[in-house]
Amino acid sequence: MNDKRNEVSIIFLVILLAAASSAFPCTSFVFKNNQSILLGHNLDWHIGTGLLIVNKKNVRKTALIESLEKPVQWISRYGSITFNQVGGGFPYGGMNETGLVVEQMTSDLTRYPAKDSRHPISACQWIQYQLDNCSTIEEVIATDKVLRIKDQTSKFHFLICDSRGEGAVIEFIDGKMHVVSGEEFKVPVLANSPYDQSVSACHDQVNKDYNRSLYNFCTAARMIDNYSDSKDKDKINYSFEILKEVSQGSFTKWSIVYDINDLKIHFKVYESPKLTETQILYSEERDAVNGKIVDLSQIDFSCTKPSLALDLELEKQGQINRYFEDYSTVLNKKYIKKAFDYFWSLGVPIQLTDKELNELAKYPESFNCISKLE
Repeated sequence: MNDKRNEVSIIFLVILLAAASSAFPCTSFVFKNNQSILLGHNLDWHIGTGLLIVNKKNVRKTALIESLEKPVQWISRYGSITFNQVGGGFPYGGMNETGLVVEQMTSDLTRYPAKDSRHPISACQWIQYQLDNCSTIEEVIATDKVLRIKDQTSKFHFLICDSRGEGAVIEFIDGKMHVVSGEEFKVPVLANSPYDQSVSACHDQVNKDYNRSLYNFCTAARMIDNYSDSKDKDKINYSFEILKEVSQGSFTKWSIVYDINDLKIHFKVYESPKLTETQILYSEERDAVNGKIVDLSQIDFSCTKPSLALDLELEKQGQINRYFEDYSTVLNKKYIKKAFDYFWSLGVPIQLTDKELNELAKYPESFNCISKLE
């Protein structure tokens, strides 16, 4: 693959994601109750198009970075399911077969490390790397010894939870990884403001018109504290109630609840707008959207079998494992193009050339199955 094309594709990708996150604050939380461990997440953005992708284990990968630095290579230890809008290998978030969940939001104070001897990796590929290689919070933190995020415009921070119910916030402040975990992780929520600032804000009454990110953080924290066990309050439904309370109307596109104990992903995808020559139309009754469920325990993550993908806007409900189709470069390209066409039509000044689109779509072709490890 041409090195120059690699660099251009990454630059376009990170510009896109930074624009998405900073304009529309997202919210995530960890909700533990008895034996249940859940992580909820809202993606607030213009559109909900994209693919749910099955990422296989025992696959050799090389990070897509600019040509002047040495890319990190790895072999995936675990399979995962990820939410992708701009191409396979660059997820917004997801869960692996051990129950590790990684989700991203934006913080304006994010400052990634300066160039050093560690391998550079883009912010979204950092998410995929963690899902491919880690099962615990400690393992994620340990990757900081070999990786540094290099992303010119994104300002991500991350909410992570593992199968033990250990949650953590990972932020990059003044060029260094800053971890909030254990006893310090007292409020299990993250929005688009720095964690410490958000916790402090909850001591006061936050007006959502003043700072929507802080309002969302404090609202989710309050609803988690106010939960009480009862037969009338199903834990999954209550998590969706929290996500609804911190949603931003028609701009909330994905509401996701990861059930870490049961290895299931519950999610709702709200319509992408209909584009006309003069206006953007939202017509869907949002309360009528039915949830979808993917059961990771029923998925074969062996790399000797074809990888799978599913249209996030598939008009099905309930258990949807059977609707996955074989992943292909053609399918990947279709949804990358669909996303960028929407962005351009909605006034987001990002457009890929045909060559850049083809290179980004073909990137997963560079992955190699190492079947002897199985």
